[in-house]
Amino acid sequence: MGIFQKRSPDNPLAALQPPPPEREPQPVSSSPPPPFLRDNEVRTSIGADAVINGKLAFTTPTRVEGKLKGELRCTQLLIIGPTAVVEGWVKADELRVEGLVRGEIAETRKVEICPQGRLIGRISSRLLVIRDGGFFEGECAVGPTSSAATSPLDTEAETPPG
Repeated sequence: MGIFQKRSPDNPLAALQPPPPEREPQPVSSSPPPPFLRDNEVRTSIGADAVINGKLAFTTPTRVEGKLKGELRCTQLLIIGPTAVVEGWVKADELRVEGLVRGEIAETRKVEICPQGRLIGRISSRLLVIRDGGFFEGECAVGPTSSAATSPLDTEAETPPG
């Protein structure tokens, strides 16, 4: 005899109670992602308090906010955030500069210098975009052959003595 079994056939109140509600799957609302994640979702982030010396390589979209001195490679989007200071050699599929980069940007498909972004050094890229307020000082080779551009030292070595 089940005193606590409210739904048992022996319980006279069972017929008076409504049946348990059916659980229907709730529709999942797919809200659009934030603007900075729409094109490429940043999966790796280096915080503003990080100070790194050495070589780093990433295969996912990456955001740097700290200080980095050395070599930085990324096979996808690389964002140098507004608090970042990067000194050294940088290679990425797409580079967005919102902070400061001093050094050489090589073998990069697209370089974008955003407002407040500063790039001082050499650029070798297929496409260079400098937004209003962005700053660039240095040398650049832009165009479809820029990834295979030779340095001035290479061209001097090829010049026959005269």
